[in-house]
Amino acid sequence: MNTITFGQAWNYGGPLMWVLAALSVMALATALYLVFALRRGSFIRSAMERITAAKDPAAEGSRIAARAYASVDWLADIAAIAPLVGLLGTVLGMFQAFGGIAADVTAGAKPVVLAQGVSQAIVTTIFGLVVAIPSQFLHAIFRRRAMKLVAKLEEKADEVLR
Repeated sequence: MNTITFGQAWNYGGPLMWVLAALSVMALATALYLVFALRRGSFIRSAMERITAAKDPAAEGSRIAARAYASVDWLADIAAIAPLVGLLGTVLGMFQAFGGIAADVTAGAKPVVLAQGVSQAIVTTIFGLVVAIPSQFLHAIFRRRAMKLVAKLEEKADEVLR
């Protein structure tokens, strides 16, 4: 069985691999931010301070909840974009493969030309999914955490503001 190194896969993937790498870094940075931002004690404490100090506590609570959900949604956006970038790599790889064959009709279909394009197609698809699947998984986890925190915040705010 032939094995492919990460460097070879990176080269096969072409420039779209940089886009996928940037998306993976963004997903990791967002997940790390959410680990700290959505800690139960600190989230509730700082949110309650802001709510009690606000002129309109209900509006401030809504803003806090909206920000919590919006920060989690970054992971959903990355999970949606990464496979599309992989799909773009698939289309470009197939275009390269069949364009190379069409350009050299007299020599017939060269397997090497076809294999290079198909390699790009497969590699970018795989890497797009490698970025998207964990991002979607983390989105589900942090969305649930944010929902629980906002519900707890509403409960605490009702107790304090009555």
